[in-house]
Amino acid sequence: MRRSPDPGDNFLLALTEAGNADYLVTGDKSGLLGLVAHKSTRIITARNFAALFTEKAP
Repeated sequence: MRRSPDPGDNFLLALTEAGNADYLVTGDKSGLLGLVAHKSTRIITARNFAALFTEKAP
């Protein structure tokens, strides 16, 4: 199983598993964002998360 380069972040990955989270929103460029995903959880920035809810004009 892939883990964060920062062992202090591994609890967040465990929480995503326990909660069956769809997304982990973070600004941690040096660690978590580099993983891109953990199991079924996508790891994204707040900007990208907000973009998921932004309606695009036709």
